[in-house]
Amino acid sequence: MPDELNVQRLLGDEPFAEIGRPVWAVEDVPHGCVIVAGDLGHVMWRGTGEWLAHRIGVYEAGTLRPRHVVASRYPVCAVEPHPDLPLVAVGTGRYDGSWDFQGELLLLHLETGQVTNLLNKSRQVRHLRWLEDGRLAMLLSPEDKDGGFHKGFELAVAADDWLSAPPGLIDPDRTRHPMIESGRLYDPRVEDTLARLTQGRWRRRGEVRDLAVLVDGRVLATGRHTDLECWDPSGGPTWALPAAGEGSVRVEAAPDGRSAWVTYRGYERDEVAGRQVDRGTTVRRIATADGRVLDEVNLPSAPAPSATREGWLALCPRGREAHAARVLAPTHREVARIDLAPNRSNSPALRVRNSARLVYVDGPGLDDTGPWINAIEPPREQAPAVLRALFPLRWDPASALQPWCGPAVELPDALVHAGRSYRQGATYAEAREGTYVVSRRLPDGAPRWVYETDKPLADLDGDERRVYIAYLTGEVEILDAETGEVRARHTLSAHGHAVTPTSMAYRPEQRRLVVGTVDGRILDCSVPE
Repeated sequence: MPDELNVQRLLGDEPFAEIGRPVWAVEDVPHGCVIVAGDLGHVMWRGTGEWLAHRIGVYEAGTLRPRHVVASRYPVCAVEPHPDLPLVAVGTGRYDGSWDFQGELLLLHLETGQVTNLLNKSRQVRHLRWLEDGRLAMLLSPEDKDGGFHKGFELAVAADDWLSAPPGLIDPDRTRHPMIESGRLYDPRVEDTLARLTQGRWRRRGEVRDLAVLVDGRVLATGRHTDLECWDPSGGPTWALPAAGEGSVRVEAAPDGRSAWVTYRGYERDEVAGRQVDRGTTVRRIATADGRVLDEVNLPSAPAPSATREGWLALCPRGREAHAARVLAPTHREVARIDLAPNRSNSPALRVRNSARLVYVDGPGLDDTGPWINAIEPPREQAPAVLRALFPLRWDPASALQPWCGPAVELPDALVHAGRSYRQGATYAEAREGTYVVSRRLPDGAPRWVYETDKPLADLDGDERRVYIAYLTGEVEILDAETGEVRARHTLSAHGHAVTPTSMAYRPEQRRLVVGTVDGRILDCSVPE
Protein backbone atom coordinates (compact mmCIF):
# COMPACT_ATOMS: atom_id res chain seq x y z
CA MET A 1 0.00 0.00 0.00
CA PRO A 2 1.24 3.52 -0.66
CA ASP A 3 2.87 5.43 2.17
CA GLU A 4 0.51 8.38 2.67
CA LEU A 5 2.22 10.12 5.59
CA ASN A 6 5.34 12.24 5.47
CA VAL A 7 6.89 13.46 8.74
CA GLN A 8 7.86 17.07 8.04
CA ARG A 9 9.28 18.00 11.44
CA LEU A 10 9.66 16.87 15.05
CA LEU A 11 8.42 19.20 17.78
CA GLY A 12 9.97 18.86 21.23
CA ASP A 13 12.84 16.76 19.91
CA GLU A 14 15.02 16.84 23.03
CA PRO A 15 18.23 14.78 23.39
CA PHE A 16 17.64 11.38 25.01
CA ALA A 17 13.87 11.68 24.55
CA GLU A 18 13.64 8.00 23.61
CA ILE A 19 14.36 6.70 27.13
CA GLY A 20 11.87 8.80 29.17
CA ARG A 21 12.72 9.23 32.86
CA PRO A 22 16.49 8.51 33.05
CA VAL A 23 17.91 6.10 35.64
CA TRP A 24 21.40 5.42 34.23
CA ALA A 25 23.86 7.33 32.03
CA VAL A 26 27.32 5.90 31.31
CA GLU A 27 29.89 7.33 28.89
CA ASP A 28 31.87 4.80 26.86
CA VAL A 29 34.75 6.91 25.54
CA PRO A 30 36.65 4.10 23.70
CA HIS A 31 33.60 3.33 21.57
CA GLY A 32 32.39 6.91 21.13
CA CYS A 33 28.97 6.52 22.70
CA VAL A 34 26.78 7.21 25.72
CA ILE A 35 24.54 4.48 27.15
CA VAL A 36 21.39 5.85 28.78
CA ALA A 37 18.60 3.82 30.36
CA GLY A 38 15.19 4.98 31.52
CA ASP A 39 11.47 4.46 31.90
CA LEU A 40 8.75 5.79 29.58
CA GLY A 41 5.96 5.18 32.09
CA HIS A 42 2.64 3.37 31.89
CA VAL A 43 0.19 3.22 29.01
CA MET A 44 -3.13 1.35 28.99
CA TRP A 45 -2.49 -1.51 26.58
CA ARG A 46 -5.52 -3.40 25.21
CA GLY A 47 -5.18 -6.19 22.68
CA THR A 48 -2.38 -8.63 21.90
CA GLY A 49 1.22 -8.07 22.91
CA GLU A 50 2.34 -5.97 25.86
CA TRP A 51 3.80 -2.59 26.69
CA LEU A 52 7.53 -2.58 27.45
CA ALA A 53 8.07 0.70 29.27
CA HIS A 54 11.82 0.47 29.90
CA ARG A 55 14.38 1.59 27.32
CA ILE A 56 18.14 1.36 26.78
CA GLY A 57 19.56 3.89 24.35
CA VAL A 58 23.00 3.97 22.75
CA TYR A 59 23.84 7.51 21.57
CA GLU A 60 26.68 8.91 19.51
CA ALA A 61 29.03 10.80 21.82
CA GLY A 62 29.42 13.80 19.51
CA THR A 63 25.94 14.38 18.08
CA LEU A 64 23.88 12.56 20.76
CA ARG A 65 21.82 11.02 17.97
CA PRO A 66 20.44 7.57 18.84
CA ARG A 67 22.44 4.67 17.46
CA HIS A 68 20.27 1.92 19.01
CA VAL A 69 17.14 1.96 21.17
CA VAL A 70 16.26 -1.31 22.89
CA ALA A 71 13.11 -2.11 24.88
CA SER A 72 13.52 -3.98 28.17
CA ARG A 73 10.93 -6.09 29.95
CA TYR A 74 12.22 -4.99 33.37
CA PRO A 75 13.67 -1.82 34.95
CA VAL A 76 17.39 -1.27 34.43
CA CYS A 77 19.43 -1.73 37.63
CA ALA A 78 23.02 -1.68 36.35
CA VAL A 79 24.98 -0.66 33.24
CA GLU A 80 28.62 -1.67 32.68
CA PRO A 81 30.49 -1.24 29.34
CA HIS A 82 33.22 -3.75 28.51
CA PRO A 83 36.67 -2.12 28.86
CA ASP A 84 37.81 -3.26 25.39
CA LEU A 85 35.05 -4.91 23.37
CA PRO A 86 32.06 -3.05 21.82
CA LEU A 87 29.72 -4.54 24.41
CA VAL A 88 27.73 -3.29 27.38
CA ALA A 89 26.28 -5.51 30.10
CA VAL A 90 22.88 -4.35 31.37
CA GLY A 91 21.30 -5.78 34.51
CA THR A 92 17.52 -5.55 34.79
CA GLY A 93 14.88 -6.75 37.19
CA ARG A 94 12.27 -6.12 39.87
CA TYR A 95 10.26 -7.74 42.63
CA ASP A 96 7.03 -9.02 41.07
CA GLY A 97 4.85 -7.94 43.99
CA SER A 98 3.96 -11.42 45.18
CA TRP A 99 6.83 -13.81 45.76
CA ASP A 100 9.62 -13.77 43.19
CA PHE A 101 12.34 -11.50 41.86
CA GLN A 102 12.45 -11.32 38.07
CA GLY A 103 14.99 -9.96 35.63
CA GLU A 104 17.51 -10.48 32.85
CA LEU A 105 21.19 -9.94 32.14
CA LEU A 106 21.38 -8.33 28.70
CA LEU A 107 24.54 -8.16 26.63
CA LEU A 108 24.14 -5.38 24.06
CA HIS A 109 26.48 -5.06 21.07
CA LEU A 110 27.23 -1.35 20.66
CA GLU A 111 27.77 -1.56 16.89
CA THR A 112 25.10 -4.00 15.70
CA GLY A 113 22.46 -3.48 18.39
CA GLN A 114 22.14 -7.24 18.95
CA VAL A 115 20.85 -8.15 22.42
CA THR A 116 21.45 -11.46 24.22
CA ASN A 117 19.96 -12.52 27.57
CA LEU A 118 22.73 -14.40 29.35
CA LEU A 119 20.59 -15.84 32.17
CA ASN A 120 18.84 -19.17 31.88
CA LYS A 121 16.53 -18.32 34.79
CA SER A 122 14.78 -15.09 35.70
CA ARG A 123 16.62 -13.11 38.40
CA GLN A 124 17.08 -9.46 39.21
CA VAL A 125 20.63 -8.39 38.29
CA ARG A 126 21.53 -5.64 40.75
CA HIS A 127 25.21 -4.82 40.06
CA LEU A 128 27.77 -5.57 37.33
CA ARG A 129 31.56 -5.29 37.02
CA TRP A 130 34.07 -6.50 34.43
CA LEU A 131 37.11 -8.09 36.15
CA GLU A 132 40.72 -7.82 34.98
CA ASP A 133 40.79 -11.52 34.10
CA GLY A 134 37.89 -11.00 31.62
CA ARG A 135 35.12 -12.41 33.79
CA LEU A 136 31.83 -10.61 34.37
CA ALA A 137 30.99 -10.22 38.05
CA MET A 138 27.40 -9.66 39.08
CA LEU A 139 25.22 -9.32 42.13
CA LEU A 140 22.04 -11.36 41.73
CA SER A 141 18.83 -11.30 43.72
CA PRO A 142 17.65 -14.35 45.60
CA GLU A 143 14.97 -16.40 43.90
CA ASP A 144 12.17 -15.18 46.16
CA LYS A 145 11.43 -12.60 48.81
CA ASP A 146 12.47 -14.91 51.67
CA GLY A 147 16.06 -14.24 50.60
CA GLY A 148 15.77 -10.52 51.33
CA PHE A 149 14.88 -7.35 49.42
CA HIS A 150 18.13 -5.41 49.82
CA LYS A 151 20.69 -8.18 49.55
CA GLY A 152 22.11 -10.37 46.81
CA PHE A 153 24.82 -12.93 46.15
CA GLU A 154 27.90 -12.49 43.98
CA LEU A 155 28.76 -14.53 40.93
CA ALA A 156 31.61 -14.19 38.41
CA VAL A 157 31.35 -15.86 35.00
CA ALA A 158 33.85 -16.37 32.17
CA ALA A 159 33.19 -16.84 28.45
CA ASP A 160 35.47 -18.05 25.65
CA ASP A 161 34.36 -15.12 23.50
CA TRP A 162 31.97 -12.53 24.90
CA LEU A 163 31.17 -11.31 21.38
CA SER A 164 29.56 -14.67 20.61
CA ALA A 165 28.27 -15.53 24.09
CA PRO A 166 25.12 -17.67 23.73
CA PRO A 167 21.75 -17.00 25.39
CA GLY A 168 21.29 -18.73 28.74
CA LEU A 169 25.04 -18.97 29.36
CA ILE A 170 24.70 -18.23 33.09
CA ASP A 171 22.87 -20.39 35.62
CA PRO A 172 22.07 -18.21 38.67
CA ASP A 173 21.69 -21.30 40.86
CA ARG A 174 25.13 -22.63 39.96
CA THR A 175 26.89 -21.10 42.94
CA ARG A 176 25.88 -19.77 46.33
CA HIS A 177 27.82 -17.12 48.23
CA PRO A 178 27.10 -15.17 51.40
CA MET A 179 24.51 -12.44 50.87
CA ILE A 180 25.72 -8.84 50.81
CA GLU A 181 23.94 -5.47 50.69
CA SER A 182 22.75 -4.42 47.22
CA GLY A 183 23.04 -0.65 47.56
CA ARG A 184 21.61 1.71 44.95
CA LEU A 185 20.09 0.32 41.76
CA TYR A 186 20.16 3.66 39.92
CA ASP A 187 22.57 6.47 39.12
CA PRO A 188 21.87 9.40 41.50
CA ARG A 189 23.72 11.84 39.22
CA VAL A 190 22.06 10.76 35.97
CA GLU A 191 20.29 14.09 35.38
CA ASP A 192 23.50 16.03 36.05
CA THR A 193 25.28 13.85 33.48
CA LEU A 194 22.63 14.46 30.82
CA ALA A 195 22.65 18.21 31.52
CA ARG A 196 26.45 18.28 31.15
CA LEU A 197 26.39 16.27 27.91
CA THR A 198 23.78 18.63 26.40
CA GLN A 199 25.40 21.80 27.81
CA GLY A 200 22.36 22.43 29.96
CA ARG A 201 19.76 21.78 27.23
CA TRP A 202 18.42 18.49 28.57
CA ARG A 203 14.83 18.65 29.78
CA ARG A 204 12.60 15.74 30.52
CA ARG A 205 9.34 15.66 28.59
CA GLY A 206 6.40 13.41 29.38
CA GLU A 207 3.63 11.91 27.28
CA VAL A 208 1.65 14.20 24.97
CA ARG A 209 -1.92 13.61 26.15
CA ASP A 210 -3.86 15.79 23.71
CA LEU A 211 -3.33 18.04 20.69
CA ALA A 212 -5.10 20.78 18.78
CA VAL A 213 -4.10 22.43 15.48
CA LEU A 214 -5.28 26.05 15.28
CA VAL A 215 -6.58 27.85 12.19
CA ASP A 216 -3.30 29.75 11.82
CA GLY A 217 -1.19 26.57 11.94
CA ARG A 218 -0.06 26.72 15.55
CA VAL A 219 -0.15 23.51 17.63
CA LEU A 220 -1.32 23.24 21.24
CA ALA A 221 -0.32 20.27 23.40
CA THR A 222 -1.06 19.01 26.90
CA GLY A 223 1.11 16.60 28.82
CA ARG A 224 2.61 15.15 31.99
CA HIS A 225 5.10 17.95 32.53
CA THR A 226 3.26 20.90 31.02
CA ASP A 227 -0.08 22.59 31.63
CA LEU A 228 -0.15 23.76 28.01
CA GLU A 229 2.42 24.52 25.34
CA CYS A 230 2.19 26.27 21.99
CA TRP A 231 4.28 25.70 18.84
CA ASP A 232 4.38 28.06 15.88
CA PRO A 233 3.61 26.81 12.32
CA SER A 234 7.30 26.30 11.58
CA GLY A 235 7.74 24.03 14.60
CA GLY A 236 9.39 26.46 17.01
CA PRO A 237 8.24 26.82 20.63
CA THR A 238 6.11 29.92 21.30
CA TRP A 239 5.36 29.52 25.00
CA ALA A 240 4.86 26.79 27.60
CA LEU A 241 3.18 26.71 31.00
CA PRO A 242 5.04 24.48 33.48
CA ALA A 243 2.95 21.75 35.03
CA ALA A 244 1.62 21.73 38.55
CA GLY A 245 0.39 18.41 39.86
CA GLU A 246 0.41 15.79 37.12
CA GLY A 247 0.03 18.17 34.20
CA SER A 248 -2.88 18.66 31.83
CA VAL A 249 -5.17 16.25 30.00
CA ARG A 250 -7.66 17.61 27.43
CA VAL A 251 -7.53 20.72 25.27
CA GLU A 252 -10.51 22.10 23.34
CA ALA A 253 -9.59 25.05 21.15
CA ALA A 254 -12.13 27.76 20.31
CA PRO A 255 -13.06 27.97 16.61
CA ASP A 256 -11.25 31.32 16.24
CA GLY A 257 -8.07 29.87 17.77
CA ARG A 258 -7.69 32.73 20.25
CA SER A 259 -8.25 30.61 23.36
CA ALA A 260 -8.54 27.00 24.51
CA TRP A 261 -10.17 25.20 27.44
CA VAL A 262 -7.84 22.86 29.36
CA THR A 263 -8.48 20.12 31.95
CA TYR A 264 -5.92 18.92 34.50
CA ARG A 265 -4.82 15.99 36.64
CA GLY A 266 -3.30 15.56 40.07
CA TYR A 267 -3.01 17.86 43.09
CA GLU A 268 -1.28 21.13 43.91
CA ARG A 269 -0.65 22.90 47.19
CA ASP A 270 -2.86 25.86 47.99
CA GLU A 271 -0.42 28.33 49.53
CA VAL A 272 -3.21 30.27 51.23
CA ALA A 273 -5.08 27.32 52.75
CA GLY A 274 -1.93 25.25 53.21
CA ARG A 275 -3.46 22.02 51.88
CA GLN A 276 -3.50 19.91 48.75
CA VAL A 277 -6.15 20.83 46.17
CA ASP A 278 -7.50 18.51 43.47
CA ARG A 279 -6.64 20.08 40.10
CA GLY A 280 -8.78 17.56 38.23
CA THR A 281 -11.96 19.47 39.09
CA THR A 282 -10.70 22.72 37.52
CA VAL A 283 -11.09 23.80 33.89
CA ARG A 284 -9.29 26.90 32.62
CA ARG A 285 -9.53 28.94 29.43
CA ILE A 286 -6.06 29.89 28.23
CA ALA A 287 -5.16 32.66 25.77
CA THR A 288 -3.25 31.07 22.91
CA ALA A 289 -1.28 34.27 22.28
CA ASP A 290 0.67 34.15 25.53
CA GLY A 291 -0.70 31.49 27.88
CA ARG A 292 -2.64 33.83 30.18
CA VAL A 293 -5.54 32.38 32.19
CA LEU A 294 -8.73 34.06 30.95
CA ASP A 295 -11.44 32.07 32.76
CA GLU A 296 -11.67 29.34 35.37
CA VAL A 297 -14.50 26.95 36.23
CA ASN A 298 -14.42 24.77 39.35
CA LEU A 299 -16.63 21.69 39.49
CA PRO A 300 -17.55 19.17 42.21
CA SER A 301 -15.83 16.34 40.34
CA ALA A 302 -13.63 15.78 37.30
CA PRO A 303 -15.32 16.84 34.03
CA ALA A 304 -15.39 15.45 30.52
CA PRO A 305 -15.55 18.37 28.06
CA SER A 306 -17.83 18.06 25.04
CA ALA A 307 -17.37 20.68 22.31
CA THR A 308 -18.92 21.61 18.97
CA ARG A 309 -17.28 23.09 15.90
CA GLU A 310 -19.30 26.30 16.47
CA GLY A 311 -17.73 26.79 19.91
CA TRP A 312 -20.36 25.43 22.34
CA LEU A 313 -18.85 23.62 25.33
CA ALA A 314 -20.43 21.34 27.95
CA LEU A 315 -18.48 20.30 31.04
CA CYS A 316 -20.09 16.92 31.76
CA PRO A 317 -19.56 14.52 34.69
CA ARG A 318 -16.84 11.96 34.05
CA GLY A 319 -16.99 8.38 35.27
CA ARG A 320 -19.21 7.41 38.18
CA GLU A 321 -19.40 10.78 39.98
CA ALA A 322 -22.36 12.93 38.97
CA HIS A 323 -22.56 16.72 38.84
CA ALA A 324 -24.63 19.16 36.86
CA ALA A 325 -23.15 19.80 33.42
CA ARG A 326 -22.22 23.42 32.72
CA VAL A 327 -23.18 24.58 29.22
CA LEU A 328 -21.05 27.44 27.86
CA ALA A 329 -21.92 29.46 24.76
CA PRO A 330 -19.36 30.29 22.03
CA THR A 331 -18.87 33.58 23.92
CA HIS A 332 -17.49 31.41 26.79
CA ARG A 333 -20.33 32.50 29.08
CA GLU A 334 -22.25 29.91 31.09
CA VAL A 335 -25.85 29.80 29.84
CA ALA A 336 -27.28 26.67 31.44
CA ARG A 337 -26.84 23.78 33.83
CA ILE A 338 -28.36 20.39 33.24
CA ASP A 339 -28.47 17.36 35.53
CA LEU A 340 -26.96 14.28 33.92
CA ALA A 341 -26.78 10.68 35.07
CA PRO A 342 -23.22 9.40 35.49
CA ASN A 343 -22.08 6.99 32.81
CA ARG A 344 -21.15 4.38 35.45
CA SER A 345 -17.97 3.48 33.64
CA ASN A 346 -14.25 3.98 34.18
CA SER A 347 -13.65 4.00 30.42
CA PRO A 348 -12.67 7.24 28.65
CA ALA A 349 -15.44 9.67 27.75
CA LEU A 350 -16.73 9.77 24.18
CA ARG A 351 -14.73 12.62 22.64
CA VAL A 352 -16.16 13.77 19.27
CA ARG A 353 -14.10 16.05 17.05
CA ASN A 354 -15.77 18.35 14.50
CA SER A 355 -19.11 17.73 16.19
CA ALA A 356 -22.30 19.61 15.33
CA ARG A 357 -23.76 18.77 18.77
CA LEU A 358 -22.74 18.43 22.39
CA VAL A 359 -22.48 14.68 22.98
CA TYR A 360 -22.64 12.77 26.25
CA VAL A 361 -22.80 9.05 27.02
CA ASP A 362 -24.72 7.76 30.03
CA GLY A 363 -26.12 4.41 30.90
CA PRO A 364 -28.16 2.41 31.05
CA GLY A 365 -30.19 4.29 28.43
CA LEU A 366 -33.78 4.07 27.21
CA ASP A 367 -33.71 0.29 26.76
CA ASP A 368 -31.98 -0.26 30.14
CA THR A 369 -29.39 -2.57 28.54
CA GLY A 370 -26.35 -0.37 28.09
CA PRO A 371 -24.96 3.14 27.59
CA TRP A 372 -26.64 5.52 25.18
CA ILE A 373 -25.18 8.36 23.13
CA ASN A 374 -27.10 11.57 23.88
CA ALA A 375 -27.10 15.13 22.56
CA ILE A 376 -27.24 18.11 24.92
CA GLU A 377 -29.35 20.75 23.21
CA PRO A 378 -28.35 24.25 24.34
CA PRO A 379 -31.05 26.59 25.65
CA ARG A 380 -33.04 28.66 23.17
CA GLU A 381 -35.09 31.82 23.66
CA GLN A 382 -37.81 30.29 25.83
CA ALA A 383 -36.57 26.70 26.10
CA PRO A 384 -34.10 25.32 28.64
CA ALA A 385 -31.21 23.02 27.82
CA VAL A 386 -32.36 19.42 27.40
CA LEU A 387 -30.81 15.99 26.94
CA ARG A 388 -32.02 14.11 23.87
CA ALA A 389 -31.28 10.41 23.37
CA LEU A 390 -29.71 9.59 19.99
CA PHE A 391 -28.88 5.86 19.84
CA PRO A 392 -27.22 3.11 21.93
CA LEU A 393 -23.43 2.95 22.10
CA ARG A 394 -23.73 -0.74 21.22
CA TRP A 395 -24.90 -0.93 17.61
CA ASP A 396 -25.66 -4.68 17.56
CA PRO A 397 -27.16 -6.10 20.77
CA ALA A 398 -27.01 -9.62 19.31
CA SER A 399 -23.24 -9.44 18.78
CA ALA A 400 -20.76 -10.83 21.31
CA LEU A 401 -18.69 -7.65 20.90
CA GLN A 402 -18.88 -5.24 23.85
CA PRO A 403 -17.75 -1.68 22.96
CA TRP A 404 -16.42 1.04 25.28
CA CYS A 405 -16.18 4.78 24.63
CA GLY A 406 -13.20 6.45 23.04
CA PRO A 407 -12.24 9.01 20.37
CA ALA A 408 -14.65 9.91 17.55
CA VAL A 409 -15.09 12.27 14.61
CA GLU A 410 -18.32 13.53 13.08
CA LEU A 411 -18.55 13.47 9.29
CA PRO A 412 -21.29 15.12 7.17
CA ASP A 413 -23.58 12.07 7.39
CA ALA A 414 -21.93 9.76 9.94
CA LEU A 415 -20.34 9.45 13.37
CA VAL A 416 -17.15 7.39 13.38
CA HIS A 417 -16.15 6.30 16.87
CA ALA A 418 -13.61 3.86 18.27
CA GLY A 419 -12.61 2.34 21.56
CA ARG A 420 -11.68 -0.73 23.48
CA SER A 421 -13.59 -3.86 22.51
CA TYR A 422 -14.19 -7.11 24.36
CA ARG A 423 -15.51 -10.17 22.58
CA GLN A 424 -16.74 -12.88 24.91
CA GLY A 425 -15.69 -16.45 24.13
CA ALA A 426 -16.91 -19.86 25.17
CA THR A 427 -14.27 -19.75 27.92
CA TYR A 428 -12.28 -16.96 29.54
CA ALA A 429 -9.18 -18.00 27.60
CA GLU A 430 -11.07 -17.64 24.32
CA ALA A 431 -12.25 -14.08 25.08
CA ARG A 432 -10.51 -11.34 23.13
CA GLU A 433 -9.73 -7.69 23.83
CA GLY A 434 -8.87 -5.28 21.07
CA THR A 435 -10.08 -2.19 19.23
CA TYR A 436 -13.19 -1.46 17.21
CA VAL A 437 -13.91 1.36 14.76
CA VAL A 438 -17.50 1.83 13.62
CA SER A 439 -19.18 4.27 11.25
CA ARG A 440 -22.75 5.10 12.37
CA ARG A 441 -25.25 6.71 10.04
CA LEU A 442 -26.75 9.97 11.28
CA PRO A 443 -29.25 10.55 12.73
CA ASP A 444 -30.41 6.97 13.48
CA GLY A 445 -27.03 5.40 14.40
CA ALA A 446 -27.32 2.43 12.02
CA PRO A 447 -23.86 0.89 11.39
CA ARG A 448 -22.43 1.46 7.92
CA TRP A 449 -19.22 -0.49 8.52
CA VAL A 450 -17.31 -2.00 11.45
CA TYR A 451 -13.56 -2.55 11.61
CA GLU A 452 -11.93 -4.70 14.30
CA THR A 453 -8.27 -5.21 15.18
CA ASP A 454 -6.23 -6.57 18.07
CA LYS A 455 -3.96 -3.50 18.02
CA PRO A 456 -4.22 -1.22 21.09
CA LEU A 457 -5.88 2.10 20.24
CA ALA A 458 -4.23 5.47 20.87
CA ASP A 459 -6.43 8.02 19.02
CA LEU A 460 -8.60 8.70 15.96
CA ASP A 461 -9.40 11.63 13.67
CA GLY A 462 -10.30 12.21 10.04
CA ASP A 463 -12.64 13.75 7.48
CA GLU A 464 -15.22 12.61 4.91
CA ARG A 465 -12.52 10.89 2.83
CA ARG A 466 -10.09 9.33 5.30
CA VAL A 467 -10.15 8.13 8.91
CA TYR A 468 -6.75 8.08 10.64
CA ILE A 469 -6.25 5.61 13.51
CA ALA A 470 -3.12 5.67 15.67
CA TYR A 471 -2.13 2.61 17.70
CA LEU A 472 0.25 2.23 20.63
CA THR A 473 2.24 -0.19 18.47
CA GLY A 474 3.48 2.81 16.45
CA GLU A 475 1.24 2.17 13.45
CA VAL A 476 -1.20 4.60 11.81
CA GLU A 477 -3.89 3.01 9.65
CA ILE A 478 -5.80 5.05 7.07
CA LEU A 479 -9.35 3.84 6.43
CA ASP A 480 -11.69 4.83 3.65
CA ALA A 481 -14.40 6.87 5.38
CA GLU A 482 -17.14 5.47 3.13
CA THR A 483 -16.30 1.77 3.23
CA GLY A 484 -13.93 1.22 6.17
CA GLU A 485 -11.38 -0.38 3.84
CA VAL A 486 -7.74 -0.03 4.89
CA ARG A 487 -6.13 2.26 2.32
CA ALA A 488 -2.65 2.54 3.84
CA ARG A 489 -0.54 1.70 6.86
CA HIS A 490 2.35 3.71 8.18
CA THR A 491 4.81 2.90 10.99
CA LEU A 492 5.87 6.08 12.76
CA SER A 493 9.48 6.65 13.68
CA ALA A 494 11.83 9.41 14.81
CA HIS A 495 15.50 9.33 13.77
CA GLY A 496 14.91 5.82 12.44
CA HIS A 497 13.51 4.41 15.72
CA ALA A 498 9.93 3.48 16.43
CA VAL A 499 7.77 5.75 18.58
CA THR A 500 4.60 5.13 20.61
CA PRO A 501 1.68 7.43 19.70
CA THR A 502 -0.60 8.64 22.49
CA SER A 503 -2.65 11.40 20.81
CA MET A 504 -3.46 12.83 17.40
CA ALA A 505 -5.13 15.79 15.70
CA TYR A 506 -5.96 16.35 12.02
CA ARG A 507 -6.50 19.63 10.17
CA PRO A 508 -7.90 18.80 6.68
CA GLU A 509 -7.55 22.24 5.11
CA GLN A 510 -3.88 22.35 6.16
CA ARG A 511 -3.31 18.71 5.10
CA ARG A 512 -1.63 18.15 8.48
CA LEU A 513 -1.76 15.28 10.91
CA VAL A 514 0.08 15.85 14.20
CA VAL A 515 0.83 12.86 16.43
CA GLY A 516 1.91 13.10 20.07
CA THR A 517 4.08 10.36 21.55
CA VAL A 518 4.66 8.83 24.96
CA ASP A 519 8.19 10.29 25.05
CA GLY A 520 6.94 13.88 24.65
CA ARG A 521 7.66 14.54 20.98
CA ILE A 522 5.15 15.61 18.35
CA LEU A 523 5.39 14.32 14.77
CA ASP A 524 4.09 16.94 12.33
CA CYS A 525 3.01 14.98 9.25
CA SER A 526 1.72 16.07 5.86
CA VAL A 527 -0.97 14.11 4.03
CA PRO A 528 -1.78 14.11 0.29
CA GLU A 529 -4.78 15.86 -1.20
